[in-house]
Amino acid sequence: MRRIVKVLKVIEKSEGLLTPFAALKLETIKKDAAFYHVQWNGGDIFSVSGKPNHARVVDLAKRTCACRAWEITGMPCRHAVAAIWNMATNGRRVGSLESWCNPIYTMGRWKQVYAFKVNPINGRSLWVQSQVPTTLTPPNHHKQVGRPKKARKRSALEVEEMTHSGRLSKKHTKGKCGKCGHNTRTCKGDATV
Repeated sequence: MRRIVKVLKVIEKSEGLLTPFAALKLETIKKDAAFYHVQWNGGDIFSVSGKPNHARVVDLAKRTCACRAWEITGMPCRHAVAAIWNMATNGRRVGSLESWCNPIYTMGRWKQVYAFKVNPINGRSLWVQSQVPTTLTPPNHHKQVGRPKKARKRSALEVEEMTHSGRLSKKHTKGKCGKCGHNTRTCKGDATV
């Protein structure tokens, strides 16, 4: 309930088409887009480059970019923003830059998400007693037979990597006897400590 009220207060103060977070994100994208060079093909496809040999293809009709940031986030990437600005300078109607963002970033959608309210409930002393005749108990614990394994089971890929030329590697193995401290392969177990 607190979070809903907090967001509703932010919604009342906010202005513009996008949510405050989306507006800040778009501003940083605009700053980055100012340094890009755009080449138009005459249709809806643009070649946008910032550094030499780092060109990205932007298709404004499909709303896609070769960097895939536009498809993943729903917000036009810096390459797309540069292409939209270029399209506007060539006399084509593009609308506001905010209209190119996915509708999930709009204030209208944000208001829809927080339109439903959570109602408070009375304290436990005022709750109605349950009329269910049975009580649910957890299942009985069955202890497995034998000593529990300490090491996890290795996957087939790990076992394959451990084996080289048909032999297991000595990596992660103990080299000393647990009783006396001698070499485990040669220890007879009769040494006194």
